[in-house]
Amino acid sequence: MGTLVLDIETASPGEEPPADANDTRYFEWVAVGLAYVDALDDHPETAVLFRRGDWADEHAVDLFERLFDWCGQRAVDRVLTYNGAWFDVEHLCNWARDLDDSTDASLLDRTHALFENHVDVALAAADEFADELWDDQHVLPDWKAYDLAGVDADGVWYEDYDFPDTYLDEVDGRSVQGRHVGRVIGERYVDNVAAGIEGTSVHRELRRLLEDYCESDVADLVALYVALGGPDLDDRYRRPPGTVD
Repeated sequence: MGTLVLDIETASPGEEPPADANDTRYFEWVAVGLAYVDALDDHPETAVLFRRGDWADEHAVDLFERLFDWCGQRAVDRVLTYNGAWFDVEHLCNWARDLDDSTDASLLDRTHALFENHVDVALAAADEFADELWDDQHVLPDWKAYDLAGVDADGVWYEDYDFPDTYLDEVDGRSVQGRHVGRVIGERYVDNVAAGIEGTSVHRELRRLLEDYCESDVADLVALYVALGGPDLDDRYRRPPGTVD
């Protein structure tokens, strides 16, 4: 039974979203990390698909088409995300719906089909480690879920990449985090592509960092899924599109 892991990365080039906001109008799609295994004990095959232009609709459509093509070449029976019912699936469906209204891409039906057997591992982790949730938390940070489940998941550290001294001054902390991508790195990546400077050493390093981060978000999720119960989770935590808790 083939298992796909998916995690999107976004930016907010128009307006910074308020704290904890999840309205799709604040977000644009930058990249998607993918992992696939035929069997749960296989080493995952991974890929990162990047936006190939500016914020115009055509580049979002292109990213959807490449996602469907990558998935269509594999026998996907189950899709895993971490908090995807709230974020990844929600935004992908909203983008697909909006793009169907403005183009002839016919994306929404294919997006629904891809996530028909979607299992949100974050919901299983929140139940398994409920005592670790703060009062205002619905799910645990993924790094904490990995730690509690005894899954070795490596972080991505800025010190391992070579940037000019002030290039990422807006970023705080030593390790790459999703909020950094959303607020700084994702928009900078797309702006560089739109400006045609992909060949510069700084952009190549930015792409390498973003690629490593995207892969880190998906490469170990199968192991977390297995640690929490594997296929026994599928019925309880299955969240096809339109079933946000």
